[in-house]
Amino acid sequence: MSRSCLRVAVLSLVALAMAACGQQRGANTPTLSIDPPQFTFPKLELGESRQSTVTVGNDGKGKLVIGSIDLGDQSTDHEFTLQMQRDGGALEDVVTPQQLSQGEHFSLIVTYAPSDDDIHPDHGTVTLETNDANFLSAVIPIGGEDQGAEIVVSPNHIDFGPVNANDRSEKPLEITNIGVAPLIISDLAINGSGDFSLTVDGAPVADNLADVPLVIQASESKTLTVTYAPLSAGPDGADLHIRSNDRVQADTVVGLSANGAAACIRVVPDNVDFGASLKVDSTDPTTATPNVQTLIVESCGGTRLDVSAIEITGTDADAFHITETFDAPADGSAPLFTLPAMAVDQPPPSQTLHLEFRPTEERAYGGRIVFHTNAQPATTEVVLFGRGVENQCPIPATTTDTYNVRPLDIITLDGTPSTDPGGSVKEWHWTITQKPDGSSAKLVESYTDPTRPADGGPDDDPTTPQAFFFVDVAGEYQFELVAVDDLGQESCAPVASALVSVSAVPDKDLHIQLVWVTPDDPDETDLHGTDVDLHLRHELADGKWNGDANGFDCYFSNKQPDWGVQNDPADNPSLDIDDTNGAGPENINLARPESVTYDVAALYYRADGAFGLDDQDPTLEHMSLVTIRVYVRGELLGEWLDREMDHRADLWWVASVRWCDDLTHCPEITTVDRVMAEAEYTTP
Repeated sequence: MSRSCLRVAVLSLVALAMAACGQQRGANTPTLSIDPPQFTFPKLELGESRQSTVTVGNDGKGKLVIGSIDLGDQSTDHEFTLQMQRDGGALEDVVTPQQLSQGEHFSLIVTYAPSDDDIHPDHGTVTLETNDANFLSAVIPIGGEDQGAEIVVSPNHIDFGPVNANDRSEKPLEITNIGVAPLIISDLAINGSGDFSLTVDGAPVADNLADVPLVIQASESKTLTVTYAPLSAGPDGADLHIRSNDRVQADTVVGLSANGAAACIRVVPDNVDFGASLKVDSTDPTTATPNVQTLIVESCGGTRLDVSAIEITGTDADAFHITETFDAPADGSAPLFTLPAMAVDQPPPSQTLHLEFRPTEERAYGGRIVFHTNAQPATTEVVLFGRGVENQCPIPATTTDTYNVRPLDIITLDGTPSTDPGGSVKEWHWTITQKPDGSSAKLVESYTDPTRPADGGPDDDPTTPQAFFFVDVAGEYQFELVAVDDLGQESCAPVASALVSVSAVPDKDLHIQLVWVTPDDPDETDLHGTDVDLHLRHELADGKWNGDANGFDCYFSNKQPDWGVQNDPADNPSLDIDDTNGAGPENINLARPESVTYDVAALYYRADGAFGLDDQDPTLEHMSLVTIRVYVRGELLGEWLDREMDHRADLWWVASVRWCDDLTHCPEITTVDRVMAEAEYTTP
């Protein structure tokens, strides 16, 4: 049997997908096809329902007979219903037997409506009894997005550092299955230098594991040893490819490197365009100019970066000037400046340079900045552009420069009053220059759903003067407006920009805010990311959380419970934002708390290991730094910063808030700061 057609009984859906491989079929045999191989559902709240469709067909020449279609093995009663559909017609009850000629198919539709608010998706199976000799009993799983085998490899890159020729170095590689089905590794291949090798339990690992695959059961790990034994000096590299039945990606890649330390330079940006810039009287560097841009030189290598010289070349070189000076010997015996090697998981060391442009004529200018360094190649160039104009700069202005608002308000930033002395304003560029920690809101042109501003909308269009902003957390914000005229000239000194300040203060008696940061997430504002949930528990919850609290836990599945006086909204909490894909925020507001004790918690609900990127491992549970803030009548009275959470279903019980009518003694906030695994806080 070939490697690509490995069949394992425990994974019937994998076998279905690979049925055509390596199987000798007769001229009139049926071939069952199922696409996709699983009914999959997202996280749903009580009261919601969703449908998932699987197409069942016959790819063979013989008639396929399906004797029975059984919905069984449900995790709870009344979670799923099963129907069928032919040729896009109406849904109907499942009837068996079914007979399909070659090319014929029908759809099976499972409807899922959760009957409880358990934090894990329910699961089940649909079983088909057929006359396909390879799949007499075909099982189609029903489950949430986190079902199946899940591979986690640690580390995901191994750097052996310097190793001498004819020496050897060994490093461990741990493979863990965090899924619910066995993880089957069918191939291990090192592509690249032959100086890298692999062993497990002291024995060499063959690349082709099709006949005897490496199987790791759910929640178990296996440690492999990667060995580097170079025969000669010099940098080495390779990629270890791990082929498995991981539910999201079949190929997991671990980078291997050694003897690779070298200097590296990166200049940001790699070209500088000043655009239309105001003429000045002289290129003398001591004269003032409004035309200034910034360059950042970064060290991106494994050894120190030495910048020995910086020169500006070209026929217009005298129009450009770097303002920084360095204490370096004139004879060039020492570099102008040095930057240390880049450290793992740290920002690259950098040096900021300010570049000035002084055009004296109405024409285009050009030049180059050349950096001489110890990196390879030895010179790095940055191209310079600019155009001298007589045009006067536009003057940015706003309708309102100060806002005092509440969290969850929407503000309108309006640059309509901006003017241009010699023409007209054509663009209004709004940027956020300050916002509180944890705010993830963006400037938008409009909101996709005005009733759900936290979901955002299209990015602000600079050709219109207005931008909208959703004030998602309490704190101080500042926005900057730069105007651009019909010649492409930006606003410049003395009025280079206009500023708008916003102060957001909660107006409810109790306001609780949750934000989190996932350092590995490249974009915490997109649709992919870690899901952390905010919880506020009433003392009548009897120490329970989630659905075990009998309605006395306010969270995503119980957003507006009726506590205190029935039908009186003033003493009811409200979860106003439920963020499921990034950094938050989530807010719970309570206008008139009761004289009881409330508990505040955060639950690490779900990790998105891939963050929507094809080259990322989707099974990793990335560490998030979680912050909780408690405001009382607009004043910040409690703040718990950067609690590390990285395991699904872990609950961080942050604090208790005792409320009473005596304002001299209440509220009283007591820190708990306890992280509990799911088994510690759920009812068996």
